[in-house]
Amino acid sequence: MRIKRSILMGIIGVLLVTNLITLVWNWSSGKVGTPEVVASVGGESVTREDWLYSLEQQHGKEELRALINQKVIEQLAEKYDIDVSNKEVEQEYYLIQSVYNAYDEENFEDEETLKKQIRSELLLEELITKDVQIPEKELEKFYTQNEDQYSIPKMYKLKQLKVADRTEAEQVIEELDAGSNFEALAIERSIDEQSAHLGGDIGYVPLDGDILSDEAKGEVEPLSQGEWTSPIQQEEGYVIYYVDDILKERHFAYKDVKSQIRRQIALEQVETPLKPESFWDEMKVDWFYGKHE
Repeated sequence: MRIKRSILMGIIGVLLVTNLITLVWNWSSGKVGTPEVVASVGGESVTREDWLYSLEQQHGKEELRALINQKVIEQLAEKYDIDVSNKEVEQEYYLIQSVYNAYDEENFEDEETLKKQIRSELLLEELITKDVQIPEKELEKFYTQNEDQYSIPKMYKLKQLKVADRTEAEQVIEELDAGSNFEALAIERSIDEQSAHLGGDIGYVPLDGDILSDEAKGEVEPLSQGEWTSPIQQEEGYVIYYVDDILKERHFAYKDVKSQIRRQIALEQVETPLKPESFWDEMKVDWFYGKHE
């Protein structure tokens, strides 16, 4: 809904770079003396210093920018006494889960890291729109006209394993009954090219859509987390679905999303770009790379 998938992918990309460089830097801290060799090619060594220098050249600017932006948001939020509640963060996280698609979000971050980034995004929106006043009637009207957007159906996070014939499908069921891991079996046996390398993960699926066949919906609906369907025949082969997680149906009342609606409308009325760099001059940011864009 509010956080579009393209924005989320940008967030995740930055987080991956941040985690990688931070991890390597922690490994290297405190090491002096003989350079540590991290690889050898034809008798020629690659040192940890070589590795770190390469990472800095490729990702150093983005990493430093991310660190600065985080501090900018934190300090500005304190300066203007702005905060977002845990409830708002949880709501945004829930909405992101409901649109999670494993095919194009393979690097989906862990829950704690993503919630931290959600909080930063919400704080940034509050900072940018802090001087915009929206009449209560306008907020209520927006909610009434868009109330269906704030209803999330019951969602099943599914993994699938597709095989060519009934015999192999029954063999898979036998292995699952014997305790085999569904994800491992999907990687090994599934003939679905899109999901096999993801352990069969296809993301969250609503049963009121057209992603699943009627037969598949009937098989999935009564299942609990950790259970799987019997083999379901498709045009090409048979598929077995595994329920990895379930999101309960939810409807957000006006009071739950009032702040979100205010920010959404207010953002359309301000010219300030939705990025922390908009506040660098105010916070007197000075960094290694000179004048910021």
